[in-house]
Amino acid sequence: MIKSKESGHFSFYLVALVFVISTVIKLLYISGNNFAFTPDQGRDLIDIRQMVVTHTPRLVGPTTSVNGVLLGPFYYYFIAIPFILFGGSPAAIVIWQIAWFQMAALFIWYILRKKNLILANLTAILLLFSPVGFYTGRYFWNANVMPIFTVIFFACLLDTLWYRDNFRLIFLGLVAGISLQIEAAFGILFFPFAFLILLLNKFSPKDLLKLSLAFGVTLLPQALFEFRHGFLMTKTLIAGLSGSSADLGEKLPLAVRLTERYRTFQTAFLQSNHIGFGYLGPIFLAGFGYMLYSLVKSRKARPENLVNYLSGGFMILAFVFYLSFPQHLKHWYTFGLSVSGLLFLASSFAGLYQEGRVGRLLTWTFISATLYFTLLAHFSYLGEYLITKSSDPSNLANQLIAIDRVYQEADGRAFRVYNYVPSVYDYTYQYLFWWYGTKKYGYQPDEIFYLPGQPEYLANNQVFWSKKKLFTKKDFTFLIVQEDGEHQDRVFAWEGNFTKLCPVRSFTISPGLTVSKLETCSKNTTRAKP
Repeated sequence: MIKSKESGHFSFYLVALVFVISTVIKLLYISGNNFAFTPDQGRDLIDIRQMVVTHTPRLVGPTTSVNGVLLGPFYYYFIAIPFILFGGSPAAIVIWQIAWFQMAALFIWYILRKKNLILANLTAILLLFSPVGFYTGRYFWNANVMPIFTVIFFACLLDTLWYRDNFRLIFLGLVAGISLQIEAAFGILFFPFAFLILLLNKFSPKDLLKLSLAFGVTLLPQALFEFRHGFLMTKTLIAGLSGSSADLGEKLPLAVRLTERYRTFQTAFLQSNHIGFGYLGPIFLAGFGYMLYSLVKSRKARPENLVNYLSGGFMILAFVFYLSFPQHLKHWYTFGLSVSGLLFLASSFAGLYQEGRVGRLLTWTFISATLYFTLLAHFSYLGEYLITKSSDPSNLANQLIAIDRVYQEADGRAFRVYNYVPSVYDYTYQYLFWWYGTKKYGYQPDEIFYLPGQPEYLANNQVFWSKKKLFTKKDFTFLIVQEDGEHQDRVFAWEGNFTKLCPVRSFTISPGLTVSKLETCSKNTTRAKP
């Protein structure tokens, strides 16, 4: 173990300072509800609302890239905690996600500092200042949680290798299973990797069985769901992977896959540090060289070497696995890969630090460059980000302004509201009118759909609309319209459903987001144009 006095250059105070700075920056990015709230987030909160309000447990969670295949329920239970504590606030869930990333960085720091404080401090600094940590902290989504559990997985794997007890084995298996429920396309790597590493480190068959049983427990909710539904998801997934379903796209030739996988991994490495890839590329190559050098020197007992081997081996396994995947890789599949990349960087420099003055100088140069480019990137961006109002129609702040405008124009009277979003289903406004509108204004629209006269497209939806005001012909109808890029003809066709109503006025909330106020036509009013 490296004594703490040898790590004076990487003091706890520097880690604490980086922790505070990164936390403040991440919170500033989402201040004032300035973050994305898309149909994916709306759908997730509607599902959690159903689960929490009606006390209905769930066996499955969010959908995957294959239509009809759902993840396990852990993510929903994970974000149900801030949902319950803070009355359904979307901002609370984003903050919850940020807090977990920050705590995950401290958790792996705590695990590593018992073996090598230099390695612990380097790892914490790189994690807290990693681009993937900032990017995934700007809105909540199950894929954005993957880096958090990748950190926890590596921390648990290291802890199990060092201390070998039943509790750690079981906890490692549970983390591997939970990660599979968060983003299956990446979490699927965790259990086989852990199993292989424990096998290579001569864990007994009983230990491997305990790991496997703990992992298997996490699969029970989905297994029960599959049993009840005739293994529908399994059949759908097989069809998707075999190419008989179009959800994942066409199969790619090996040469095309090689090029795409290289670019995917390059992007993942870029998200491990704010230093440009022109510098990071050679640094990663040097890291692999150092890993081979340490293997030849047989210094496996050093903690930084173990982290180096594990993170490097994981990246190799991931590359081989994704190369065998025949279709295009979605960009969110590999969010967690950046974590193994920065662990590889941290462990390489922690080993280099032990090689004398030159090694310490190079390590300090790398850390200084990390701090400089991170602060440069975020301080320059934040200056504009905090001053300039977002023009994104999917920005939560803009959506809430649209809802405020509707209620203000309704002036306490009943109203109906219809929403056009490119995804058709108006999950965002279905949720926000229920949560925000009811909370702030005390009542709900008489009707809220994407079009009048549609069949119910949300399960048990009427349970949540208990504070409606009944609509009369004297009341107003509102249209909330989000621009649809190159498909504005669809917007015009949608607006054609309201030609029997007459326009009162229209409001531009942001470029691409408008609110229109309509009323029942009289002899002195003009009907709305399609």
